[in-house]
Amino acid sequence: MRKKHHAFVAIALTLMLAPPAGPLAATAAAQAANANQPGAASTPVQVQQPEQGVNWSGAGYGAAALFGNVVYIPAKLVYALLGGFVGGATWLLTAGNTQAADTVWRSALGGDYVLTPQMISGDQPINFNGPTETPPPETSAAASSGTVAPLAPLPPPSAAAASSGSTHPTDAGSGLVAPSGAAPPAPGIE
Repeated sequence: MRKKHHAFVAIALTLMLAPPAGPLAATAAAQAANANQPGAASTPVQVQQPEQGVNWSGAGYGAAALFGNVVYIPAKLVYALLGGFVGGATWLLTAGNTQAADTVWRSALGGDYVLTPQMISGDQPINFNGPTETPPPETSAAASSGTVAPLAPLPPPSAAAASSGSTHPTDAGSGLVAPSGAAPPAPGIE
């Protein structure tokens, strides 16, 4: 039983390591083919280094960004995860109001997930939160071109409303409203 287990582990490791070894073997074969060609340099070429020296301030900002990310990235991921849940709850509690939920999601899921040396040096801002403003909706090509589209005229009033002579609106489900001075309708008659 143990031999089968060891054989299974050996086969699994071979299958896992074989795909990465394929490109390496192709690269090694290409290098060997180039080395056998006449005129190929047998010694590696040294890349010329700049004479300006070491950018110590850049190295310091890079190290500060690296160590700052140890705290910043987990904090941002927790904030984004909680913001995703709060945005979903906002959507549920507002009966599907996607504008309210999008505002929460944009704030929590937006922003920078990684600190860069430029952010540490102050050249770029650190945006932990995303934007909270809702962008204006782009509804048509006229809206993006800056021209104002004409409004459609209102439809004429219906003939039924004009013939009744009543200028009083109905009062939200309490029944028919009779014009002033007229007798109210009898119950059960519409």
